[in-house]
Amino acid sequence: MSEQAARGHWVDTVLRPVLVAAMLACLATPAVGMLEQLLPGWSGAYFLAFSFLANLEGVLSERLLHRQRISGWSYVASRGAEALVLLLLLKLASYLPLGWEQLQADALRWAVAPGEFLPPRDFFVSLLFIVVWMLSIYLARLLSELDVIEDNPPPDRSSTEYYLWLTQPSMIEDRYQVLERLGELFFLGGALLLVGLALLWFTFRTPLPVLPSLGYFALGIILLSQAQFSVLHTGWQIQRIQVQPSIARRWLIWAAVFLGGVTLAALALPTGYTVSPLRALLGVISLLVDVISLFVGFIAYLLTLLLSLIFPEIEAKPPQLQLPAPAPGAESAGVSQNWLQILLSGLFWLIILAIAGYALLRFVRERLGSGERQGTWWSRLLAWLRGLGQQWRTWRQEVQTRLSQRLARRQGGLPRIGVPGRFLSLRRLPPRELVRYFYLSTLHRAARAGQPRRPAQTPYEYEAELNRALPELEPDLSGLTGAFMTARYSPRPVQAEEARAAKSFWQRIKEALHRRAR
Repeated sequence: MSEQAARGHWVDTVLRPVLVAAMLACLATPAVGMLEQLLPGWSGAYFLAFSFLANLEGVLSERLLHRQRISGWSYVASRGAEALVLLLLLKLASYLPLGWEQLQADALRWAVAPGEFLPPRDFFVSLLFIVVWMLSIYLARLLSELDVIEDNPPPDRSSTEYYLWLTQPSMIEDRYQVLERLGELFFLGGALLLVGLALLWFTFRTPLPVLPSLGYFALGIILLSQAQFSVLHTGWQIQRIQVQPSIARRWLIWAAVFLGGVTLAALALPTGYTVSPLRALLGVISLLVDVISLFVGFIAYLLTLLLSLIFPEIEAKPPQLQLPAPAPGAESAGVSQNWLQILLSGLFWLIILAIAGYALLRFVRERLGSGERQGTWWSRLLAWLRGLGQQWRTWRQEVQTRLSQRLARRQGGLPRIGVPGRFLSLRRLPPRELVRYFYLSTLHRAARAGQPRRPAQTPYEYEAELNRALPELEPDLSGLTGAFMTARYSPRPVQAEEARAAKSFWQRIKEALHRRAR
C-alpha cells in the first residue's frame, strides 16, 4: 500500500468513524438530559459513553458489510442480530452505576416476572439508542462514497466495460453531492440540538450541556472540512496535479487548531454576566436613555453657564449621571446586574443574533436562489420545493432499478447490463436501464455489421461516424444517442415515454444493421 493510500485508509477507518461517533453522542445530550428529568434516579453518563462506542462499532461494521457486498435480507438479518446484542449490552451497562448486587437481585426477579426485564424506563432509553445508532449507520453509508478508491480502467479497451468506465459520470460531481447532503444533515442536527437545549431549559430549568453542544459543532466542522479536502484531493488526482505529501497532515493540524480555539473561546466566554435577551435589551435601552439625558443635560448646563454671565441670578448646576440600578430581586439572588453587566450582555446577544442572521441569510441565498436567478422569493421557494421532489423521484427510481436488477438476477433471467443476451427480460427493466440497453445493443450490432466503435470515441463522435456510413439512419441515431446521454448523465428520472421512443429508434437501426450484415 502506497503512502497516499495509507493516509486515505487511516482517514476512512479511524478519523471519520471517531468524528461521527463523537458527534452523535454530543447530539444525544439534550435528549439524555430530558430523560434524566423525566426518570428520577436515572443517570445518562453511561448511556453517552456506550452510545459513542456503539456508534463507532456501527460505522466500522457498515464498512465491513459494504466491503463484503452483503445486502438484502442478509443485511437486515445481520443488523437485527447486531441491534439485539447491543441492546442487551446496553441493559448490562445500565447496572454499572448500581453495582453487581443489584444486577443479581434483578436477575432473580426476572426469572419470576419476565415482564420486568423491560420496564418503561429501559424502553425509552433503548428507543433513543436505536435512533442514534441508526443515524451512525446512515452517516457511514454516506461517508463511504468519499472513500479513497483507485478507479483503474479495465484492461480490455475494446470491451463494453471499458466504454462504461470511459463514459461514467465524474467522481467529483458525485462527491460534491455527497458533501452537500452531509452539510445539510449537519445543520439539521444542529437545529435539533438547539431545539432540544431550548426545551430542556424552558421546561426543566436545568444546567445546559454546553461543552457537548459546542463539541457537536466543532467536530461537525472538522468532519465537513476533511470531507471537503477529500473532494478537492480527488479532483487534483483526476487532473494529475502534484500534491505535497504533507498537505493532508497540515489540513488536519489546522482543523485541530480550530477545535482548540473554539474550546478556549467557549471557556473564556464571561457567561456570569449574561442575562436574558429581553432584560438585556431593556437594560441597553435604559442605558442609552440615560446617556442621551446626560448629553442633553450637559448642553443645557453650558447654555445656563453662558446665561449666568449675563444674568447673575441664574445658577448653573452641572448634570449628574444616574446609572441603572440593580434589577428588583437581583440582590436576593446574589447577582448584581449593574450597567456593565447589562452592556456586556447586550453585546453578547447582539453577536449571537448577528451570527444567526448571517447564517439564515446565506441559507436563503443558497437554497432559494441568488441574484442570477430572477423571480420573487415565492417562485424561488417553489422551485426549491420542486427540486426536492425531483431528488425524491430520482432516488426512488434508482432504488427501483437496483431492486429489479437484483430480483431478476436471483431468478436467473437477467445478465449484466451492457452484455445483450437472449434471456434478457426487457419488461423488468426500468426506463433508464432500457435506454442504456438499447444503445449498448446498437453498439454490439454495429460492430458485427462492420462499424465498431473505437475505444477513445465519445457517443457523439461515434454517432457522426455512423451517420457517414448510414446516412438514412441519421434521425434515429441522433435520437438514440441523445436518449442515452440523458439516461447516462442526467440526474432527472427517465420517463417511460422516452424509453418507448428510444425503443423505436433502436428497432429501425437494428433492422438496417441486420440488412447490412447480410
